[in-house]
Amino acid sequence: MTFTPSRTPHGRMENLNQIVIGNLRSAKPLKVADFAGSLGVVAAGLFIGLLLRDRIGTLDIALMLLIAVQVVAIVFGLWPALVASVASTLGYNFLFIPPLYTFTVADPANVVTLFFFAVAALITSGLTSLVRSHALMARNAQIEVETEKLRSALLTSVSHDLRTPLASILGSATSLKSCRESLDENAQRQLIETIREEAERLNRFISDLLDMTKLEAGAVALRTELVDVSDVVGSALRRAADVLKHHALQTALSPDLPMVKLDPVLFEQVLFNLFDNAAKYAPSGSVIALSAERAGPSITLTLSDEGEGIPPADLDRIFQKFYRVRAADRQRAGTGLGLAISRGFIEAMGGRISAANRHDRRGAVFAIEIPVPEQSPEPEHEA
Repeated sequence: MTFTPSRTPHGRMENLNQIVIGNLRSAKPLKVADFAGSLGVVAAGLFIGLLLRDRIGTLDIALMLLIAVQVVAIVFGLWPALVASVASTLGYNFLFIPPLYTFTVADPANVVTLFFFAVAALITSGLTSLVRSHALMARNAQIEVETEKLRSALLTSVSHDLRTPLASILGSATSLKSCRESLDENAQRQLIETIREEAERLNRFISDLLDMTKLEAGAVALRTELVDVSDVVGSALRRAADVLKHHALQTALSPDLPMVKLDPVLFEQVLFNLFDNAAKYAPSGSVIALSAERAGPSITLTLSDEGEGIPPADLDRIFQKFYRVRAADRQRAGTGLGLAISRGFIEAMGGRISAANRHDRRGAVFAIEIPVPEQSPEPEHEA
């Protein structure tokens, strides 16, 4: 025998009571400023009613005061809205129902009017507050869902991207320790190189987490100065030599690039992240091209690869935290933080970064725009 929940009016009333009680329990702590604000809104409505009393009827003023109660309910919540309902009822009686400027009601018809106004104000405040509470609950639920997704992505990324390089380091170190006598010099060199590469990979992963933490906390300290973009590009290329060693690199930097104001350390990190991203998604032996030129009031750096490109559905999400494009039914190794960090750093320096697909062939292209300060000096190049 199965039990079917009651659909009677009594059952619906119990559900409504549970919702109201839940909303009251989850409501934010009451503040004196909320009640003061609610009374201020009612006072403003009464003042406007006094100004328009000779032009509109008392029923129109009543509707205007009900709107004021709704505003209070939306902005401040249930209890301030109930206070506003009482205050608007008393104010409506005092200022607009004869005899004026007294709480006495001479005409019995006005007693009925005042009663229904009070009931309408209380119902309006309650229903509007209920809708507001549901909206807040829905928003909080959505935030919790997004937080849980982010937490799951973080745990997945940390568990994979910490465990993989650590396993390689431990395996190589164990082989060196236990089989050193049986390994020739070349094999030992390869194991040492593996330990170095995986340690650098682990260091990049931890650095990405620290950088993203700083961005989230707004703790990125900019040390901007006028720099030659070519110098920063050269430094980034030297740093990315290992990740680019299986690709052909082409650079085309305009010789008359003006100096720009940026943080050279953060900008180098942005370029390294883009090089690392291109190396992951472009096949070995393919060309990764970097160009830079003056484009009106800014310098535009463009980095393109010959990979599979970015799926159209991913173009709007490519710079999200922990988001990685799936290619050939698998996900590339990485934290999914490099592009998010790059966007955060570029925007902190007043620039802009975007992603698109190439038009001339298959592949992705990333563009960075850095504004040129007024009267920027031209960099000096050796003859």
